[in-house]
Amino acid sequence: MRAHSLMLISTLVGALAGCRGQESKVPPIHLILNMDTQEKGKAYREDTSDVFADGRVMRAPVPGTVAIGQLGESDRLEAGLEDDGQVTLKFPDEVKVGGALPATLAARGQLRYNIYCTPCHGSDLDGKGVMTQTGYDSNPRLIIPPPSFHSTRLKNMPVGQIYVAIKNGVNGGNMPSYAAQIPLMDRWAIIAYVRQQQKAKDATVEPEGGKIMVVAAADVASVDHGSQLYEAKGCAACHTLDGNRLVGPSFKGLFGKMENTTEGETMVDMAYLHESIREPAAKIVMGYPPAMPKLPLTDIEVDSLAMFIESQK
Repeated sequence: MRAHSLMLISTLVGALAGCRGQESKVPPIHLILNMDTQEKGKAYREDTSDVFADGRVMRAPVPGTVAIGQLGESDRLEAGLEDDGQVTLKFPDEVKVGGALPATLAARGQLRYNIYCTPCHGSDLDGKGVMTQTGYDSNPRLIIPPPSFHSTRLKNMPVGQIYVAIKNGVNGGNMPSYAAQIPLMDRWAIIAYVRQQQKAKDATVEPEGGKIMVVAAADVASVDHGSQLYEAKGCAACHTLDGNRLVGPSFKGLFGKMENTTEGETMVDMAYLHESIREPAAKIVMGYPPAMPKLPLTDIEVDSLAMFIESQK
Protein backbone atom coordinates (compact mmCIF):
# COMPACT_ATOMS: atom_id res chain seq x y z
CA MET A 1 0.00 0.00 0.00
CA ARG A 2 2.83 2.36 0.94
CA ALA A 3 4.66 1.55 -2.33
CA HIS A 4 1.46 2.32 -4.22
CA SER A 5 1.14 5.70 -2.50
CA LEU A 6 4.77 6.57 -3.24
CA MET A 7 4.25 5.71 -6.91
CA LEU A 8 1.15 7.87 -7.07
CA ILE A 9 2.95 10.80 -5.40
CA SER A 10 5.90 10.44 -7.79
CA THR A 11 3.53 10.47 -10.77
CA LEU A 12 1.79 13.63 -9.54
CA VAL A 13 5.10 15.39 -8.89
CA GLY A 14 6.32 14.45 -12.35
CA ALA A 15 3.11 15.68 -13.91
CA LEU A 16 3.29 19.00 -12.04
CA ALA A 17 6.92 19.41 -13.00
CA GLY A 18 5.94 19.09 -16.66
CA CYS A 19 3.41 21.92 -16.36
CA ARG A 20 5.17 25.24 -16.79
CA GLY A 21 1.98 27.23 -16.32
CA GLN A 22 2.84 29.52 -19.23
CA GLU A 23 3.66 29.39 -22.94
CA SER A 24 7.26 28.79 -23.89
CA LYS A 25 9.28 28.50 -27.08
CA VAL A 26 11.48 25.91 -25.40
CA PRO A 27 10.43 22.40 -26.48
CA PRO A 28 9.25 20.01 -23.79
CA ILE A 29 11.50 17.27 -22.50
CA HIS A 30 11.71 14.66 -25.20
CA LEU A 31 13.72 11.65 -24.02
CA ILE A 32 13.72 9.71 -27.31
CA LEU A 33 14.07 12.21 -30.16
CA ASN A 34 14.01 9.82 -33.13
CA MET A 35 13.40 12.33 -35.95
CA ASP A 36 10.46 14.15 -34.36
CA THR A 37 12.27 17.43 -33.82
CA GLN A 38 14.60 17.49 -36.79
CA GLU A 39 15.46 20.82 -38.35
CA LYS A 40 13.59 21.20 -41.64
CA GLY A 41 11.61 23.66 -43.67
CA LYS A 42 7.85 23.28 -43.97
CA ALA A 43 5.61 24.62 -46.71
CA TYR A 44 3.89 27.91 -45.89
CA ARG A 45 6.17 28.34 -42.85
CA GLU A 46 8.80 30.97 -42.22
CA ASP A 47 12.36 29.98 -43.01
CA THR A 48 14.28 30.09 -39.72
CA SER A 49 17.50 28.67 -41.11
CA ASP A 50 18.58 31.87 -42.86
CA VAL A 51 19.21 29.78 -45.98
CA PHE A 52 16.88 31.92 -48.11
CA ALA A 53 17.24 35.68 -48.12
CA ASP A 54 13.50 36.32 -48.50
CA GLY A 55 12.67 34.13 -45.48
CA ARG A 56 10.33 31.84 -47.46
CA VAL A 57 10.62 28.07 -47.39
CA MET A 58 8.55 27.56 -50.56
CA ARG A 59 10.50 28.64 -53.61
CA ALA A 60 9.20 30.13 -56.86
CA PRO A 61 10.04 28.15 -60.04
CA VAL A 62 13.26 29.07 -61.77
CA PRO A 63 12.45 31.56 -64.58
CA GLY A 64 11.74 29.65 -67.79
CA THR A 65 10.79 26.45 -66.00
CA VAL A 66 8.11 24.38 -67.77
CA ALA A 67 6.17 21.84 -65.76
CA ILE A 68 5.96 18.27 -67.02
CA GLY A 69 3.19 17.99 -69.61
CA GLN A 70 2.92 21.75 -70.11
CA LEU A 71 5.44 22.34 -72.87
CA GLY A 72 2.68 23.25 -75.31
CA GLU A 73 4.19 21.53 -78.34
CA SER A 74 0.79 20.50 -79.78
CA ASP A 75 -2.13 22.92 -80.01
CA ARG A 76 -4.42 20.05 -80.98
CA LEU A 77 -3.50 18.03 -77.89
CA GLU A 78 -3.41 20.80 -75.31
CA ALA A 79 -5.89 23.36 -76.66
CA GLY A 80 -8.14 21.39 -79.02
CA LEU A 81 -7.17 23.74 -81.87
CA GLU A 82 -5.54 23.47 -85.27
CA ASP A 83 -2.73 25.73 -86.43
CA ASP A 84 -5.25 28.15 -87.96
CA GLY A 85 -6.97 28.62 -84.59
CA GLN A 86 -10.09 26.65 -85.53
CA VAL A 87 -11.29 23.84 -83.25
CA THR A 88 -10.08 20.46 -84.43
CA LEU A 89 -12.16 17.63 -85.87
CA LYS A 90 -9.37 15.17 -85.14
CA PHE A 91 -8.25 13.39 -82.00
CA PRO A 92 -4.56 14.10 -81.30
CA ASP A 93 -2.09 11.47 -82.46
CA GLU A 94 -0.84 11.29 -78.87
CA VAL A 95 -4.07 9.55 -77.72
CA LYS A 96 -4.12 7.06 -80.60
CA VAL A 97 -2.45 3.68 -80.99
CA GLY A 98 -1.53 2.72 -84.51
CA GLY A 99 -3.54 5.64 -85.83
CA ALA A 100 -6.78 4.54 -84.14
CA LEU A 101 -8.48 5.21 -80.82
CA PRO A 102 -7.83 2.28 -78.46
CA ALA A 103 -10.75 0.73 -76.57
CA THR A 104 -8.95 1.52 -73.32
CA LEU A 105 -9.30 5.25 -74.01
CA ALA A 106 -13.11 5.19 -74.04
CA ALA A 107 -13.09 2.84 -71.04
CA ARG A 108 -11.01 5.36 -69.10
CA GLY A 109 -13.31 8.11 -70.36
CA GLN A 110 -16.37 6.34 -69.00
CA LEU A 111 -14.84 6.27 -65.52
CA ARG A 112 -13.99 9.99 -65.66
CA TYR A 113 -17.36 10.87 -67.21
CA ASN A 114 -19.19 9.10 -64.39
CA ILE A 115 -17.27 11.17 -61.84
CA TYR A 116 -17.31 14.63 -63.38
CA CYS A 117 -20.04 14.75 -66.05
CA THR A 118 -22.88 12.54 -64.82
CA PRO A 119 -24.17 15.02 -62.18
CA CYS A 120 -25.27 17.40 -64.97
CA HIS A 121 -25.29 15.48 -68.25
CA GLY A 122 -26.71 12.25 -66.81
CA SER A 123 -25.49 8.67 -66.93
CA ASP A 124 -27.27 8.20 -70.29
CA LEU A 125 -25.71 11.40 -71.71
CA ASP A 126 -29.25 12.79 -72.07
CA GLY A 127 -28.75 16.01 -70.07
CA LYS A 128 -30.90 14.75 -67.18
CA GLY A 129 -28.40 14.48 -64.35
CA VAL A 130 -29.26 15.06 -60.71
CA MET A 131 -28.22 18.72 -60.93
CA THR A 132 -31.00 19.38 -63.45
CA GLN A 133 -33.67 18.50 -60.90
CA THR A 134 -35.62 21.09 -58.95
CA GLY A 135 -34.15 22.01 -55.57
CA TYR A 136 -35.93 21.99 -52.21
CA ASP A 137 -36.74 25.67 -52.74
CA SER A 138 -38.66 24.73 -55.92
CA ASN A 139 -36.06 26.49 -58.08
CA PRO A 140 -33.83 24.82 -60.66
CA ARG A 141 -30.25 24.24 -59.60
CA LEU A 142 -28.91 25.34 -63.00
CA ILE A 143 -29.90 28.48 -64.89
CA ILE A 144 -29.10 26.82 -68.22
CA PRO A 145 -29.91 23.09 -68.39
CA PRO A 146 -27.11 20.96 -69.85
CA PRO A 147 -27.73 19.66 -73.38
CA SER A 148 -28.13 16.04 -74.36
CA PHE A 149 -25.08 14.62 -76.09
CA HIS A 150 -27.53 12.79 -78.36
CA SER A 151 -28.89 16.04 -79.79
CA THR A 152 -28.11 16.81 -83.42
CA ARG A 153 -26.09 19.85 -82.42
CA LEU A 154 -23.72 17.92 -80.14
CA LYS A 155 -23.41 14.95 -82.46
CA ASN A 156 -22.15 17.39 -85.09
CA MET A 157 -19.95 19.29 -82.64
CA PRO A 158 -16.21 18.93 -83.37
CA VAL A 159 -14.23 17.06 -80.75
CA GLY A 160 -12.04 20.14 -80.34
CA GLN A 161 -15.04 22.22 -79.34
CA ILE A 162 -16.01 19.69 -76.68
CA TYR A 163 -12.41 19.75 -75.44
CA VAL A 164 -12.46 23.56 -75.23
CA ALA A 165 -15.70 23.36 -73.22
CA ILE A 166 -14.11 20.97 -70.70
CA LYS A 167 -10.92 23.02 -70.49
CA ASN A 168 -12.37 26.55 -70.42
CA GLY A 169 -16.03 26.15 -69.43
CA VAL A 170 -19.05 27.54 -71.28
CA ASN A 171 -22.02 29.88 -70.87
CA GLY A 172 -20.32 32.36 -68.58
CA GLY A 173 -19.56 29.77 -65.93
CA ASN A 174 -22.83 27.83 -66.02
CA MET A 175 -20.42 25.00 -66.80
CA PRO A 176 -17.12 25.98 -65.18
CA SER A 177 -13.68 25.04 -66.37
CA TYR A 178 -12.70 21.51 -65.37
CA ALA A 179 -9.03 21.99 -66.27
CA ALA A 180 -7.98 21.70 -62.62
CA GLN A 181 -9.95 18.51 -61.99
CA ILE A 182 -9.53 16.65 -65.27
CA PRO A 183 -5.98 16.11 -66.60
CA LEU A 184 -5.27 16.68 -70.27
CA MET A 185 -5.34 13.04 -71.41
CA ASP A 186 -8.50 12.33 -69.43
CA ARG A 187 -10.31 15.13 -71.29
CA TRP A 188 -9.71 13.32 -74.55
CA ALA A 189 -10.71 10.03 -72.92
CA ILE A 190 -14.07 11.53 -71.93
CA ILE A 191 -14.62 12.79 -75.48
CA ALA A 192 -13.79 9.33 -76.86
CA TYR A 193 -16.42 7.83 -74.55
CA VAL A 194 -18.99 10.45 -75.57
CA ARG A 195 -18.39 9.74 -79.27
CA GLN A 196 -18.64 6.00 -78.58
CA GLN A 197 -22.03 6.42 -76.91
CA GLN A 198 -23.29 8.76 -79.63
CA LYS A 199 -22.38 6.24 -82.31
CA ALA A 200 -24.05 3.43 -80.35
CA LYS A 201 -27.39 5.26 -80.79
CA ASP A 202 -26.71 6.76 -84.21
CA ALA A 203 -24.50 4.77 -86.58
CA THR A 204 -23.95 7.85 -88.78
CA VAL A 205 -21.89 9.58 -86.06
CA GLU A 206 -18.20 9.61 -86.85
CA PRO A 207 -15.66 9.99 -84.00
CA GLU A 208 -13.77 12.58 -86.02
CA GLY A 209 -16.75 13.99 -87.89
CA GLY A 210 -18.86 17.07 -87.30
CA LYS A 211 -18.65 20.46 -88.88
CA ILE A 212 -16.85 23.68 -88.13
CA MET A 213 -19.05 26.73 -88.44
CA VAL A 214 -17.23 29.47 -90.31
CA VAL A 215 -19.08 32.71 -90.92
CA ALA A 216 -18.09 34.45 -94.11
CA ALA A 217 -17.24 38.13 -93.80
CA ALA A 218 -20.09 40.41 -94.86
CA ASP A 219 -20.14 44.05 -95.90
CA VAL A 220 -23.90 44.36 -95.54
CA ALA A 221 -26.43 42.71 -93.24
CA SER A 222 -28.55 39.87 -94.61
CA VAL A 223 -30.83 37.04 -93.53
CA ASP A 224 -28.31 34.51 -94.89
CA HIS A 225 -25.52 36.06 -92.82
CA GLY A 226 -27.79 35.97 -89.78
CA SER A 227 -28.53 32.27 -90.41
CA GLN A 228 -24.80 31.51 -90.35
CA LEU A 229 -24.37 33.49 -87.13
CA TYR A 230 -27.33 31.67 -85.54
CA GLU A 231 -25.41 28.39 -85.92
CA ALA A 232 -21.87 29.64 -85.35
CA LYS A 233 -22.59 31.74 -82.24
CA GLY A 234 -24.49 28.95 -80.50
CA CYS A 235 -27.94 30.62 -80.63
CA ALA A 236 -29.45 27.25 -81.52
CA ALA A 237 -28.56 25.93 -78.07
CA CYS A 238 -31.20 28.15 -76.46
CA HIS A 239 -33.54 29.37 -79.23
CA THR A 240 -35.34 26.92 -81.52
CA LEU A 241 -36.84 27.66 -84.93
CA ASP A 242 -39.81 25.30 -84.56
CA GLY A 243 -41.75 26.84 -81.67
CA ASN A 244 -40.43 24.50 -78.99
CA ARG A 245 -39.27 26.10 -75.76
CA LEU A 246 -35.69 25.81 -74.62
CA VAL A 247 -33.69 28.15 -72.38
CA GLY A 248 -34.95 31.17 -74.31
CA PRO A 249 -38.02 31.92 -76.45
CA SER A 250 -38.29 30.22 -79.83
CA PHE A 251 -37.58 32.49 -82.77
CA LYS A 252 -40.55 31.07 -84.68
CA GLY A 253 -43.20 33.78 -84.90
CA LEU A 254 -41.38 35.90 -82.32
CA PHE A 255 -41.13 39.07 -84.41
CA GLY A 256 -44.18 41.26 -84.02
CA LYS A 257 -45.40 39.63 -80.80
CA MET A 258 -46.14 41.44 -77.55
CA GLU A 259 -44.03 39.95 -74.77
CA ASN A 260 -44.36 40.43 -71.03
CA THR A 261 -40.84 41.40 -69.93
CA THR A 262 -39.17 42.54 -66.74
CA GLU A 263 -39.78 46.09 -67.99
CA GLY A 264 -43.44 45.54 -68.86
CA GLU A 265 -45.26 44.75 -72.10
CA THR A 266 -42.90 45.12 -75.05
CA MET A 267 -43.33 44.75 -78.79
CA VAL A 268 -40.75 42.49 -80.40
CA ASP A 269 -39.61 44.84 -83.15
CA MET A 270 -36.23 45.70 -84.60
CA ALA A 271 -35.43 48.10 -81.78
CA TYR A 272 -36.20 45.41 -79.17
CA LEU A 273 -34.13 42.77 -81.01
CA HIS A 274 -31.14 45.10 -81.32
CA GLU A 275 -31.34 45.94 -77.62
CA SER A 276 -31.74 42.31 -76.55
CA ILE A 277 -28.79 41.12 -78.64
CA ARG A 278 -26.49 43.87 -77.36
CA GLU A 279 -27.80 44.01 -73.77
CA PRO A 280 -29.47 40.65 -73.02
CA ALA A 281 -30.42 41.63 -69.46
CA ALA A 282 -32.20 44.86 -70.45
CA LYS A 283 -35.68 43.34 -70.91
CA ILE A 284 -35.97 39.67 -70.07
CA VAL A 285 -39.11 37.85 -71.14
CA MET A 286 -40.97 36.67 -68.05
CA GLY A 287 -40.64 32.97 -67.34
CA TYR A 288 -37.15 32.72 -68.81
CA PRO A 289 -33.83 32.89 -66.90
CA PRO A 290 -31.34 35.76 -67.37
CA ALA A 291 -28.98 33.33 -69.06
CA MET A 292 -27.90 34.96 -72.32
CA PRO A 293 -24.32 36.30 -72.23
CA LYS A 294 -23.21 39.46 -73.98
CA LEU A 295 -21.64 38.58 -77.31
CA PRO A 296 -18.91 40.62 -79.03
CA LEU A 297 -20.79 41.31 -82.28
CA THR A 298 -20.31 43.95 -84.93
CA ASP A 299 -23.16 46.24 -86.02
CA ILE A 300 -23.55 44.23 -89.23
CA GLU A 301 -23.76 40.97 -87.25
CA VAL A 302 -26.41 42.41 -84.92
CA ASP A 303 -28.42 43.66 -87.91
CA SER A 304 -28.11 40.26 -89.63
CA LEU A 305 -29.26 38.34 -86.56
CA ALA A 306 -32.25 40.66 -86.14
CA MET A 307 -33.18 40.20 -89.80
CA PHE A 308 -32.87 36.43 -89.46
CA ILE A 309 -35.19 36.41 -86.41
CA GLU A 310 -37.68 38.60 -88.27
CA SER A 311 -37.72 36.06 -91.12
CA GLN A 312 -38.80 33.19 -88.86
CA LYS A 313 -42.56 33.32 -89.45
